[in-house]
Amino acid sequence: MEEKQTIVACGAGTISKRVYPDGRIERRENVKDVALYIEKIDEMIERKRKLLMDL
Repeated sequence: MEEKQTIVACGAGTISKRVYPDGRIERRENVKDVALYIEKIDEMIERKRKLLMDL
């Protein structure tokens, strides 16, 4: 699979990916443990928000 598009993933154990016009790629992963994911949901949302801010 080619790294050509931004992917937004939600849920425990998922990874969101942002592909920039210059080809640079950044990823943000969520914790895998469901209980910990629920406990840290606000942190997970903020990390994704920062990654995807200027889209």
